[in-house]
Amino acid sequence: MKVVWVSFAPLEKTPRGWTSQLASARYRMLIPASVLEGSKVMHLAPSANRRTLLERFRGADAVVLGKFFSNDAGPVLDLVANLKSAGVAVLADYSDDHFSNPVLADAHRALADAADRVVASTPGLAEVIAQHSATPVSVVTDPVEGRKGEPHAPSGDRLRLLWFGHQSNLDTLQHALPQLREFSVTLVTAPGFGAEQLGARFHPWSVQSVFDELRQCDAVFIPSNPRDPRKAVKSPNRFTESLWAGRFVLAHPLPAYRELADYGWVAEDLGEGARWLATHGEEARQRVERGQQVVAERYSPHAVGAAWRQAIESAVRR
Repeated sequence: MKVVWVSFAPLEKTPRGWTSQLASARYRMLIPASVLEGSKVMHLAPSANRRTLLERFRGADAVVLGKFFSNDAGPVLDLVANLKSAGVAVLADYSDDHFSNPVLADAHRALADAADRVVASTPGLAEVIAQHSATPVSVVTDPVEGRKGEPHAPSGDRLRLLWFGHQSNLDTLQHALPQLREFSVTLVTAPGFGAEQLGARFHPWSVQSVFDELRQCDAVFIPSNPRDPRKAVKSPNRFTESLWAGRFVLAHPLPAYRELADYGWVAEDLGEGARWLATHGEEARQRVERGQQVVAERYSPHAVGAAWRQAIESAVRR
């Protein structure tokens, strides 16, 4: 099969291939495309020439549309109609719930309805999509990236705890920082959005800085609000990424994290988890080691690539 993966976010060309500052572009497109033969990745800018656009898809069996950011789906819907008329299967990928967003909802519903198949990053998100569209939905999780790290056994009460993520998730820190006052905390995110004023060590976000900080920390904490339906459908990518790097994870109980609870600490009080970790370093290391086995089986690029192949083949056969 020839598959064209369409990114609406800018991509960067490097000696190793395409990359992006946007995690969803890497997890949901660039990494799966790298392990699926016949894949081609392209960036579709709003200024793309509509007259010659279809030439870029010549010979494609399927097209995967990545994360969509606009409230105007008109040009993309025209493209989808033309592709389907040419016998090309179209899949629309979703990793966030925008179906209750008053600005974005109509565009996301229209795109889901137009596609031959929708792909969701979690079962919870698939349920949300099914409430808004009759298009069949496949669930494909996010892969890990980077090298597998050595499982770490922290000790002592001066644990170095790391939080990393998009600035849109800064609000979740209010649920965690009061619980972790007695520990050393580092935040890695984009500058200029308020993280510098939260009383923790701050490091500007980049893909490399996350990998660097993962090597230096004792554990990662992932706060959230399980009662917020938008957070409840999030994928486990930060949990699995941290495990893969060899680091213990303290997380609030989102559905995707509860499935990984045996390999970290998943509960309401992250401070209690950190205090347990300070005196149970070897047991924590063993949990991480077992977790890495699960990550290799379910969340490796090849495992996730195989799930994408099934979803794409289902759309092609439809």
